[in-house]
Amino acid sequence: MPDAPRRVQPTRFRALVLAALIGAGLSFLSLMGVTAFGLTMPDVPWTTPTLMFAGAVAAGVLARVTYVRNHVVRRPQDPGRSVATLAVAKALLLGGSLLAGGYLAFALFSVAHLDAPMPRQRLVIGLVTTLAAVGVVLAGWALERACRTPDEDEDEKGDT
Repeated sequence: MPDAPRRVQPTRFRALVLAALIGAGLSFLSLMGVTAFGLTMPDVPWTTPTLMFAGAVAAGVLARVTYVRNHVVRRPQDPGRSVATLAVAKALLLGGSLLAGGYLAFALFSVAHLDAPMPRQRLVIGLVTTLAAVGVVLAGWALERACRTPDEDEDEKGDT
């Protein structure tokens, strides 16, 4: 007797924490390499957190549209589009976690030199970009939840 088909599982919290730790570690190692060779620290422009916030808002809108289509209107979805939307959700979750960890490490790397203006600016922009990356993660989480198939209990509630 063949096994029952496996369902796609939601992204686990520990996978997001692991991605954030990997992002922080890679960022920290890169910054250590920059300082070891006496190079100048990179500057993050304000467009980076702005674009990340815009991406989080766009993903949030996509999550809302997907939720309405799947759970309120209950219109049948094209399987290819459903898989693509779920792939975008998972990419937002993991990519946002990597970026959040990386930018947090970037911001905290500048804490030791706050007396100079550039490290202070790096700290502020790094923390704002970390918040933007957390927004991307939250939007990815909402999109992943919107991709779920409606429960049978929801069907019974809608008919009564």
